Amino acid sequence: MTKPNYAWRECYVHAVLETNPELKFVQICEAVAAIEQRRLSPVETEEERRALEIAWEGVRALISETAMKLV
Repeated sequence: MTKPNYAWRECYVHAVLETNPELKFVQICEAVAAIEQRRLSPVETEEERRALEIAWEGVRALISETAMKLV
């Protein structure tokens, strides 16, 4: 079974996969914006709600990881 293709997921995946530290920050910001934009309207399914939660946890980890590399 394939995962649903949520519009915000592409930004999140790009942030996760980016290896260039300078571009990673930009990708993280775009992922945050996409996830927050999606959260502005009601989430219809439990599956997407959970996917958003997991992605948000991932973004938080990316932010921490990226910040540690900058120190």
